[in-house]
Parts: sequence; structure tokens; C-alpha cells
Amino acid sequence: MNTRTRGAALLAALAFVFALVMGSAPRTLADPVQPPPPPKPIPYAVPQPDDLPRIAPIGGAQVKTNTPLGLGPGTGRPLAAGRERSNATISPSPTDGTHLPTAIAGKDVVLHLPQERDLTPAQWGDGGSATFTSHDTDYRISPFAGGGVDVNIIRRTIFTPENFTFGLRVPEGTHVRQGSNVVLVESDAAPGLPATTIATLSVPVARDAKGNPVQVNPVIHGDYMYQQSNLALDLGPADIFAFPITITLSYRASSIPASGQLASDWDGLPEGGGPPEAKKAAQIIGAPGDYVVDPGGAHRPGNVDPVLYAQRHADRCLSGPNEFRSEDGRTADFLSSCQRQAMCLDVTPAQTSVDVCKNQAFANMSAQCTATFGQTGPDYEACLNVANGHAAWSKENLLGGGLCQPVGPGTNTRFLPSNNNRYCTS
Repeated sequence: MNTRTRGAALLAALAFVFALVMGSAPRTLADPVQPPPPPKPIPYAVPQPDDLPRIAPIGGAQVKTNTPLGLGPGTGRPLAAGRERSNATISPSPTDGTHLPTAIAGKDVVLHLPQERDLTPAQWGDGGSATFTSHDTDYRISPFAGGGVDVNIIRRTIFTPENFTFGLRVPEGTHVRQGSNVVLVESDAAPGLPATTIATLSVPVARDAKGNPVQVNPVIHGDYMYQQSNLALDLGPADIFAFPITITLSYRASSIPASGQLASDWDGLPEGGGPPEAKKAAQIIGAPGDYVVDPGGAHRPGNVDPVLYAQRHADRCLSGPNEFRSEDGRTADFLSSCQRQAMCLDVTPAQTSVDVCKNQAFANMSAQCTATFGQTGPDYEACLNVANGHAAWSKENLLGGGLCQPVGPGTNTRFLPSNNNRYCTS
């Protein structure tokens, strides 16, 4: 084949390929004014269920879902808001921490135990107490009806580390600091709003098996890795023949900057209460000066519920005895705490919540128990049990809701009541 013949064949092949390409081109290129396809119709609105059933029939078969009841796929009603925590919540897993209420409704503190990843799951005991155990240390958390807990650390052997670090996750806008013989959780200060106490932790005390005190040095520092505050406890030297050593730490949902400890290693008043000045110093919860004692209802306005008024202006504690007296003559007063609780309930729910008032009453009674009997021992435990009974009865029986302040003899109405309440009008 010569050169001329090869060129003719190549031109023929190119012409054939060009014809194929032009034949496969879409017709729309040749007719740009062709109308577009009609739009798809809008689908009908189908009402969505509030929740998905766990088992749904599909003909002759069934389909199952593990979606929890009350939690739909996002097409139902919004989930309800979280409720206020009234009491301590102890998780079976030590790494989840213990969730504790504060003196501000809806604000919680989470307490994490030392070396929590090495602890066993909770072993439950009487009254809802939980014990978490490692190979050489036990942590027993005892909750109370008033929102607080006592944490007992049992150091079983001399080989147990002498340092224990608790983690504290506090609410946003709060901080931890050390006060006078107490560790405080406070709200952050702002212009015109000073810092206020929302919870307290006692400065821990330690006793060996013989009842002798062991020095404990608490140190507060921040933990940026876990975004929490730490309460580190350093134990002093101990008798190697007096193990186990028990360390006691108390948490209260308190609004007063005190736990009842009048010294760093407070052991309570002496037998009989001691001299009058000692008894006066131990009376750390004073009665409100403008509380109106009116059990007969002489100052009750006609539009006020008589049952509610009788609860708020009784001349005694309705939830239990006015005091706890030990066999050696020491006395812890509860009446002042009951009166403070009544005036706190007067301003619910406008200023605070009912549970906050009742938890604060328990915290105040607990502080009186500590100031009178110390933080350990049978008298302290008996006093605290009575205070816990007050809190349990109050949460079951005391009514909430606002109530105006009655005008009694000598009331100066030019000043608001101590709880910022309003005065009753006839």
C-alpha cells in the first residue's frame, strides 16, 4: 500500500469516528429552548409519633428496636428538663462519682474518691451506704436524708499510702477555698454580689484503733487535666501497732461557712458542756431575731391557710425534739435550725426551693452536733441520727409555698424581714 492509499484510509476512519460522536450527542444540544421537566410534588406532612414502639408488626413478621422508651428519634416532643437533686446519688461504679446537692437548686457537686479506678463496685449496706474497696483501703459513703454524706476512709495497714486526694467537680460560677476549720464551695463574687457559701466539707479528722488522733493536713489545688478541684489529705505519723486508721470527711449542702469544728482537730465540748463561755461559743446556729412564735394564730391574717401558718410559727420543732442531750450533760440545740427552716420555706419558690431549705436545716443541725460532740464518736453519731430523723420527717410532712411575714408586737415594718420576705396585710 502506497502513501496515497494510506492517507485515504486514515481520512475514512476519522470520518467514521466523527459520525459516531455526532450521532450520540443529546438532542437537547440541538434544541436549547426545550422546556425543563415538571417539578416533583411536595410530599404530604405525616404526623410523627412521640415515641417508637419496641415491637412493630410488619405483615407477618415483627421488627424490634432498642430505642429506650421516652426517647424517640428526635421527631417527638422535647425531653423534660432535669429535676432538682434532693439527696446524694451514689453510683455503683466508683468512677462515676457521688453527686451531691448544694444550697442552690439545680447545682450539684460531684465527689470523686482517691484512686477510684482501682476500687471495686459499691457494696451496699444499711441506710443506702456504699463501701468501695481496694487492696489496702476501704471508703464508706453514708448518705443522709438532708442531702449530705459522711465519708469514712479506713486505712487498714501501714503499707497504705499516706496521701489521699479527693476530686471535686463544682458547678460553673463557683470555686473551692479553705475557710476557718472548713473547706467551702462558694459562688464567684461579682460587683454587688459577694461570694456566698453553697456547700461545706469538714476538715477531716483521723483516729487510730486506740482512739488517738492522727494529724491530717488538707491542701486544695486545681487539677487542669480533669478540670476539677482536688482536696489532698496528708496524714502525719501513726502508731504502727494501732491500725486501722479511720479518717472522717463530711459534706453538707450548707449556706453557712462553718461545719461546726471550732478547732482543726475538734473533739467537742467537755463533759457537762464546760463553762458558759464554751457553751456560747458552741452555739453557732443562732435563732432568727424576727421569727414570730404564734402557735395560736393570734397574728394570722384571715386569708392565710391556718395549717400552713401553724407549721411556720410553732413554738417547737415539729419534726422531732428541740435538742439532743447526751448522758454526760452536753446539749445540741435544734430549735434555732427549725425556726430558720420555717423562714426559709416562707420565701419558696420565689427565692429558693423547698428541698434547699430542708437540706440547709439538716446542715445546721449537723453543725450543732459537731460543735457539741466533735466529728466522731457515739454521741456525734446519735446526735446526727436525730438530725437525720428531723430531715426525713420534714421532707415527708412540711408544706412548701410562700407565706407572708406576720406583723407582731414591736415589728418595725420600715425594714424588710431577715429573709427578704413581705409583710402580711390584714
